[in-house]
This record gives sequence, structure tokens and C-alpha cells, in this order.
Amino acid sequence: MVFLIIDDIILAMKRFFIALAVILLAGCAATSTSYKMAGAGFMPIDDFCRRHNLEYSFDTIDDIVRIYSGDVETRLLLNSQVGYFNGNIFYLQRQPFYVQGNIMLPSDLEDFIFSRQQAMMGAPFNAQTIVLDAGHGGQDPGAMSPWGVREKDITLKIVKYLEAELKKRGYKVVLTRGYDKYLTLEERVDVAQRYHGDLFISVHCNANRARAKNGTEIYFLTSGKVDSTDRSVRLARTAGFWPTNQNYTTRAILWDLLLTKNYLLSVEAAHIFYHTFRDLGFKVKPPKEANYHVLRNAYVPAVLVETGYLTNRDEEQLLRKPQYECQIAEAIASSVVFLNQRHNSESAKGK
Repeated sequence: MVFLIIDDIILAMKRFFIALAVILLAGCAATSTSYKMAGAGFMPIDDFCRRHNLEYSFDTIDDIVRIYSGDVETRLLLNSQVGYFNGNIFYLQRQPFYVQGNIMLPSDLEDFIFSRQQAMMGAPFNAQTIVLDAGHGGQDPGAMSPWGVREKDITLKIVKYLEAELKKRGYKVVLTRGYDKYLTLEERVDVAQRYHGDLFISVHCNANRARAKNGTEIYFLTSGKVDSTDRSVRLARTAGFWPTNQNYTTRAILWDLLLTKNYLLSVEAAHIFYHTFRDLGFKVKPPKEANYHVLRNAYVPAVLVETGYLTNRDEEQLLRKPQYECQIAEAIASSVVFLNQRHNSESAKGK
């Protein structure tokens, strides 16, 4: 029941945040080919359109295919799983591509468009590389407890336990820091990009003047800071993330889709973390929005976990204990596994 609610939230967010640039599409291709050219599971676009009485156009500059009829419009980007259908983004199992003068479409496009499954498919997600960020380090101790415990030490120990837990489960793990080292915020998010991380998890400890304040807190990026359309335009001009042979319009579209997809997955991950911590007996608060640099600029799905309050005497004593640090690591690792299983299950249903 909990995840049905999350699905509804994610669907509503998809419809609210998606805003693609208007693209002028022209030209028409009309060459047919056999199914054997691409193997099973693909169909030439001519055959597809003829079968369903559709028209299409192909912008060879931007590699964007538009398939339409009346008030129905589908846009595809060649060599990308991302599609755009009547104002909503969906995700294909395989990528459309161009070969020997022909555009080949994956068969699941047909299933999606004509089954009218408007509860959009979830973004494909199969986290294999997890980037773990132990907060603070080096000359930056982070929060300090009144009894001498430093945040940078606790976060590193938790991350080390978490690294071991995730590796036991078959994940590749990359640490932003594996020892007491200072890193800038830019260096932390750069690790996620450099190692092609699938999920970024930043681990911290909290502090507050009110020493009674306690509990685990989980954060995802503030919705107002996603700004996928405006921000994608800026990033298309300045960031060298996409191959240089892609033009400005294509880069802007890709940034828009990437920012939206990462935001939605971050929201979902934060809620799964919350429910996992709660079910394991932690005192945990519902996920919150935040405009932290590491959430905004990792450019992968990202969550930040405040494991507890060092200014609360009881929690500080717990956070000192290896057993409790291991329990936190196990809760996070279980959350990652569940997030993957959930998407793998949905993917299997869609086949």
C-alpha cells in the first residue's frame, strides 16, 4: 500500500515537472527493410507506421523521430531509451537506432502506445555502481558532540561498514573518501560523474542546540531547484557532459530528461530509505527536501542521510557503537537492494 502511494506521487511529479523544448521537425524517410536487419524485437519505422496508419518525420540534425496521427504524438531520440508521448516521458527497454538508411523501432514502443498504459513506465534503474560519500573530513570535522565525538569520524566508519555490506550483495562501490581526507563539495560530486555512479548516497550526522532533538533524517533535492527546463538550457551551453558531436538542442533535451529522471528516482529512493529505516525500528522522520550541493550537482539519483544527532546524548552514545553503525549500514544497503528489486520487478512485468 505504501508503494502504491509512492507510485502516485512519482506519477504526479512526472506530469508536473516535465517540460520539453519545442522542436521543429521536418523531412520524411520512406525506406523499408526486413526485420532480420536488426534481429527479433525491432521493426522498421515504415512498417510500424503503415500498420497503424501513422506518419513520421525525422530530423537528421537532432536525431529526433516524430511519429504522429491527429492528436497523438510520440517523439523518440535515436540511441536513447527515452521517449515523449503526448506530454509525458516514458522509457523503452531498448533503443531505436538508424541502420543502412532505416530507422528501427523496438517492439515495446508498440506495446506502450497502443495498450494506452498511461500510468507511465518507471524510469529504468539498475544500480550497479554506488557512490558513498562520508561527510566532511580532514580539516573539516563537521558537527562536534559536547562529549568530543566528531561527525567526520562517525560518517567514515558507517560508510566503511556500508561498503562491505553492498559488496557482499554484489555491488560495485566507490568512496569519495576512504580515509580522513578533506574534499570540496565539487570534488565529491565529481566522483559520481567520473565513475559513472548509478546512485549517490551522502552520509552525515546532525546537530542542534536543542539537545532533545533526535532521529534519522533523509533528504532529496528540493523540487524548486530541479528547474529542469531552464537549467538544461544553461547546462547544454556550459557543461561538457554529453559527446561534443551532439548539437545544442539535443544536449538541452538530454539534460532536461536526465534532471527529471534523476529527481524522480531520488524521491523514490528517499521514500524507500525512510520506510526501510522505519521498518527496522529506527526513529526516522519522513523524507525532506533540501538544496544541498551534493544533491543538486551529482547528476545521478542522490539522497543524503543524517544518521542521528551528535548533540543528543542518547543518540551520540549509539553512534559511537560499532554495532549501531553496522545497523545503519545494513538499513541503507537493504534500501538499495529493495530499490533495485522494485525496478527489476516492474521491468519484468513490462516485457
